[in-house]
Amino acid sequence: MAKVSKASLRSIFLVSLTASIFAGLIAYGGMRDVSRAFIAAVIAFGVFFLGALLLTIFSKADEDVKPGKPRLS
Repeated sequence: MAKVSKASLRSIFLVSLTASIFAGLIAYGGMRDVSRAFIAAVIAFGVFFLGALLLTIFSKADEDVKPGKPRLS
């Protein structure tokens, strides 16, 4: 398993927070109920955060990359 840096966790958190706010606003516009919109935002935050975190943890680094050279020739 790969280690996740603080900067990576911060960016994942900010993207998840933005997505959950957007999902909460969409849910509020559709249902006009603050409590249901909040629940939708919390669920969206959890799904986005855990999904992005798992993708970051299990991604494999490309070891053949040389600085300054393109990956495709």
